[in-house]
Amino acid sequence: MTTSVPYELIIVDGGSTDQTVSLAKQYGQVYQLFNANRGAQLSYGVTKSSGEILWFLHSDSVIESTKDLLAIIEKCFSDSIYSAAFFKLKFDSAEFFYRYLAETSTLRALFLGLIFGDQGLVTTQKNYEKAGGFEPVPLMEDWRFSRRLRKIGKFKLLPFTIQTSSRRFRKGKLQTHLKMHQIKLLYLFGVSPKKLAERYYR
Repeated sequence: MTTSVPYELIIVDGGSTDQTVSLAKQYGQVYQLFNANRGAQLSYGVTKSSGEILWFLHSDSVIESTKDLLAIIEKCFSDSIYSAAFFKLKFDSAEFFYRYLAETSTLRALFLGLIFGDQGLVTTQKNYEKAGGFEPVPLMEDWRFSRRLRKIGKFKLLPFTIQTSSRRFRKGKLQTHLKMHQIKLLYLFGVSPKKLAERYYR
């Protein structure tokens, strides 16, 4: 990425046994947390950061355009009305099902105040701390964190598209989609993230 805005790239690996770490070291500082859940990985990455703005990305995320991206992100947070920002989502498939998922994900973030991990959540270090940061939970860490962020400010939709993998749906699109909604519903009924993770990864 060519930019006049200084940045650091921090990669937190959950204990890969393939070539992930050696490849990642070519691009940024890599840390390994064995047997750590996703919430703990995200939280640990923040402790290693010295930046004023934090941008959280999944490893399979692809930004379709990076021209002036960091400068635009920086400008977004010059307005204190925003507590977080996110990207318009796209899947690596042009099928209607994935276009539907992408569009509804964007609407969910805008109107329900829920930014999920594959939408490239961005916030400031100050807002991260004010909202309590990511909790070391195995699931729903993005839901819990974004709800707290929404209480302290608005969310900004950035003028960029982020592409994510459709691999989790390939064993059954409708079945996986319904399962994810079931997880969300159970969470609203008070089921713990630990029990939800057991069901989700089963």
